[in-house]
Amino acid sequence: MKALPFRIKIALLSTAISATVLAGFGTAAYFMIARQKAESLDTEIRSLGMRHRGWIANRQAEQRLNENFSFITGEGNEEEIILLIADESGSVLHVSPGWPKSLDPKQLDIRLEDDARTAPENLGDRAGGFRGGRGWGGPGRGMGPGGGQVSFTKIPRFLTTGAWRLGMMGTADTTLVIGVNTRHANAELTQLRNGFLLALPLALAFVAIGGWIVAGRALRPIRVIADTAEQVTVRGLDQRIPLSEEDPEITRVILVLNRMMDRLESSFKQATRFSADASHELKTPLAIMQGELENALQEAQPDSKEQQVFGNLLEETQRLKTITRGLLLLALADSGQLKLSLENVDLPAMLEGLIEDARALAEETRLSFEVDFAQGITVRADPALLRTAVLNLFVNAVKYNEPGGRIRASLESHDKHAYLTVCNSGPGIPDADQCRIFTRFHRVDSARDRKVDGVGLGLSLAREIIRAHGGELVLRESGSGWTCFELRIPHAPLNV
Repeated sequence: MKALPFRIKIALLSTAISATVLAGFGTAAYFMIARQKAESLDTEIRSLGMRHRGWIANRQAEQRLNENFSFITGEGNEEEIILLIADESGSVLHVSPGWPKSLDPKQLDIRLEDDARTAPENLGDRAGGFRGGRGWGGPGRGMGPGGGQVSFTKIPRFLTTGAWRLGMMGTADTTLVIGVNTRHANAELTQLRNGFLLALPLALAFVAIGGWIVAGRALRPIRVIADTAEQVTVRGLDQRIPLSEEDPEITRVILVLNRMMDRLESSFKQATRFSADASHELKTPLAIMQGELENALQEAQPDSKEQQVFGNLLEETQRLKTITRGLLLLALADSGQLKLSLENVDLPAMLEGLIEDARALAEETRLSFEVDFAQGITVRADPALLRTAVLNLFVNAVKYNEPGGRIRASLESHDKHAYLTVCNSGPGIPDADQCRIFTRFHRVDSARDRKVDGVGLGLSLAREIIRAHGGELVLRESGSGWTCFELRIPHAPLNV
């Protein structure tokens, strides 16, 4: 599976983190507000129970109690507030007219614990001297001191059941249950939740866009580094990454990379200079050796051991001259100093001459040639170098063929380029070697012995020569029994 780009990862990660934080914050805020709403309802219930003494004082006068309840809650609020009164044994003495049928009074657990703070020994003078009434109310049952508020002696308890918030308060002989409908509070919570859920995707979209923009700005120096690195070639080793003052860490990376490219440029120039100098210096002694060996070969007795030795040495000297010339051309190409003596070249005529040379090389292996050259194709090239490149293709087609095999060469023109295809039969190039056949001194394992002459410079030299002419050399196909190379080179301008 292909990995996601770093910029997308940053945007997704920031969105995921923000979603987690916002979801956690929203959930916590929701429960805190819900708890605050419940506490607000509890305060309202507590206030209703404490301030309306008639609910306990008139508990045995049903009609009067209902009238009192309706007066306190107001007309039309029977479904908003409900009331239940029970005695000390838990028996229900009264329920308000709006008590919901789904809420069975007998199923309610209305037992309350005594509040130690309201015991007689703890009240003292705070009771205002009234200690004779039941429930510590003074005049009237369940009334507080002075008759203003009910003095409850039980620890109040609150619970939510269905759509109601119930509060239970009591005295020694009476339990008062007041319920407030939570519909409005729940509606507010639902509205709050829906608003949050609606705003969350929008907020995450802004976070994702912000993360994308921030990641893009953060990766801008990396893109500059990548763009500069792409321009660093054998002809552009002087390229350096411009320093960035936005981030000290990126600046340090740029400095390290620039110093590395300094060392790379210096090492490459030294290696190129050595190859060029060594190849150039070897040309003269090799030419002298070749001349001396040719003279010695002529003076040696026919079929003598000396003649055989001189002949072998002459072949090795010629081979060294070929390697030296190839290294020199590659060194010049690497340094961008390969000078071309350009002129109009009749490509079909040149190819006909090279085919004749290839036929001579293929006499022993009895290879057959299939040639199809379009006529009238002219290219602007250095004749000697172009001949060297194309000859390497034909020589390889002969060397890496099989006895009685085939060589097919075709030349055509389109898109302002000439295309030369050279194919040969044979074992083909293994898949593992196809990506390295243009590497210098690389040879396929089956060709490493001296039965197939060569050092692995032909294809790399041919490609550098063609590239110097603005063209390209590629391996088009190589399967079992068939290998094809394709050479592309621009046409000569019409006005030249």
